[in-house]
Amino acid sequence: MDLRSQTDECLILRSREFQEADRLLTVLGRRLGRVSCLARGVRRPNSRLKAATLDFSYSRLQFAPASRQAAGSAGSAGGLLLVTQGEALDGLPGLRADLNKLGCAYYLGELLVLATPENKPQENIFILAVTALTLLANLENEQEQFLVLKFFELRLLGEMGWRPNLAVCSRCGRPVRLPQAPGRPDFFVAAPALGGLACPRCCQDLQWSTGGGPAEKARLSRGCLRLLDSLLNWELRPLLKLRISPELRQELNACVWAFLDYHLGPAAGKARRNLQVYCDI
Repeated sequence: MDLRSQTDECLILRSREFQEADRLLTVLGRRLGRVSCLARGVRRPNSRLKAATLDFSYSRLQFAPASRQAAGSAGSAGGLLLVTQGEALDGLPGLRADLNKLGCAYYLGELLVLATPENKPQENIFILAVTALTLLANLENEQEQFLVLKFFELRLLGEMGWRPNLAVCSRCGRPVRLPQAPGRPDFFVAAPALGGLACPRCCQDLQWSTGGGPAEKARLSRGCLRLLDSLLNWELRPLLKLRISPELRQELNACVWAFLDYHLGPAAGKARRNLQVYCDI
């Protein structure tokens, strides 16, 4: 793909200082996908690119290929782009005005870096990320912010092809019937290695797929299954009206994190621990 003088809408996912006045950026573009780029002179007080290259800014950037010398000094084997022009479409200042929101934004950025391959268009994920960060910047209710995070995590899994199957037991095919069947256990557990849930009969010999530990500790209540289904299938606005108990919140976290850890590896847990420095999720 010819990247010469291309313009794209971008989210700035992360940045680090480089040389005297430059920054190395990781951005998620609507058309370009996740790319690495160099913003020259952006740390100078009078830089025209400063606002457009702040972390989590939603910007329109113009790129040109960086020289081999610049790519080599930045530690890039190839594909490094040079930001030649930029315009901040929405700086999302609400994220930087609140440490809890800032922590959530960094967490979302880390998940995006872990989940998305470089130089591959991911327009649906780009729209999902812009939506989630815009809501986080403007919502003040902590539970609404929590629901936005869970919505983002589950929809990201779906967009990457890892959408959990919540309809049947992923091993024996038994339907997940939410009303409890009289006279028999009717719990399900998260089974990330199988891509969904395991029923009471199957979960007993599937410790490897539930992340280890007694299966009883991984039980999902009917309320949690309903909430998972809603987060995967409803539009976001009605979800923000939901009210959930601390117990259900903890149960939902354990389930979603099991899938993230399985698919993204230990780095997902590290990102989560960094988030918990800023806020209690």
